[in-house]
Amino acid sequence: MKKVLAALYKEVEKKKMKENIIIRLERENEYHEVENLVRESFWNVYRPGCLEHYVLHKLRNDPAFVPELDFVMTLDGQLIGQNMFMKAVIAADDGRSIPIMTMGPICIAPKLKRKGYGKILLDYSLEKAKELLLNPDIPVGTVALKVGYGNYSYFSKLFKDVVGCTPNEYRKK
Repeated sequence: MKKVLAALYKEVEKKKMKENIIIRLERENEYHEVENLVRESFWNVYRPGCLEHYVLHKLRNDPAFVPELDFVMTLDGQLIGQNMFMKAVIAADDGRSIPIMTMGPICIAPKLKRKGYGKILLDYSLEKAKELLLNPDIPVGTVALKVGYGNYSYFSKLFKDVVGCTPNEYRKK
């Protein structure tokens, strides 16, 4: 009985957490605040200090930057997370150029790490994919690219793990 109550309590806490979260596109007037959040999130994590906030600052001015996939997360009105996507190209061994999307840096405020917020932010892109999949004129591979997954197989597997069916099966529902 204690395990059941603990599981129910955990679900209630998750629901309450989600009710106070907003994920939306980043606004230009927030760039400095977001860069500060990224710096705080990465400070002394991989090496003394960090560079991720500077990389973010520079990437926004790059032609490969995708502003339609530049998200921030707020909790009770406070900025707590950030994620962005960039266009990139892989030069294959056979000479082909394969367009992909790269993600990151992704960050969550240090005091909120390991509490599920990062997963919520990542899952948001899958929700955007589900919305796009409802449009039969957009090929599934294009949907995968638009939401940041350059590898269709990985996108399809992840989508099935989260949603319970493949993108093509979802579209047919």
